Amino acid sequence: MKLISAFLPSTLLLFVATLPSFSQTSNNTSSLSCWETRRGGTFQTRHAKTPVSKSNNGSAYAEVTAEASTDAGQSQFCKNKAQIFYSQDGNNYKMVYEKPGLDDQGVGMRLFGWSHSGTQLLIELLVWGYDRDNEVVKSGLMFEAQTVQVTELPLDDAFQRLFGKDCELDFSLVGWDADDSVLIRVSKTPPTTRYQQTFCVEKPGVYAFNQRTRTVSATKGSAAEASHN
Repeated sequence: MKLISAFLPSTLLLFVATLPSFSQTSNNTSSLSCWETRRGGTFQTRHAKTPVSKSNNGSAYAEVTAEASTDAGQSQFCKNKAQIFYSQDGNNYKMVYEKPGLDDQGVGMRLFGWSHSGTQLLIELLVWGYDRDNEVVKSGLMFEAQTVQVTELPLDDAFQRLFGKDCELDFSLVGWDADDSVLIRVSKTPPTTRYQQTFCVEKPGVYAFNQRTRTVSATKGSAAEASHN
């Protein structure tokens, strides 16, 4: 269910209330929901926090909130917010990144630890609509301890240069390679009847993203089988 405020009189917006008095904490930051399952079970505001990830350049963790609210008709809505906190000395953590969801939109995060140099923290950002359970949009983020900045990795552009623009794939971050390249698992996207699909790959495989050249290449023995059907 999606709240479309453009079709509601402005006075009705005053009756949308959050439910802060009932909350639950977990460590599930990648797919946190206001429900026990994506759309079932107890409905309440929930919080999740990752373990602290440490390096010689500081410490960081991610925190996700799924905020539950209802309108005057008691319809249920859930909106997520994901944040990254960083501290150079392990004390006095400060927020360095925030991704707020839209109405009835979920946001999640996974931390994959620091690079071997200890200067970069690898993060996967996940965004989905609660009315579209099978559609999860993923992106790779990089936190730089030296600049205290978070930037998005240009993974879509890198894969388009490799496979072309007229096909689709699904990817998930795996972690760091020995040379501090980012490892990415690639597979076919879930099937849909909403449009005709053309897949970039037929079999799952692992690719490495080179941050210096901004290119991806197949890892030895793990290349996905290309498809241009």
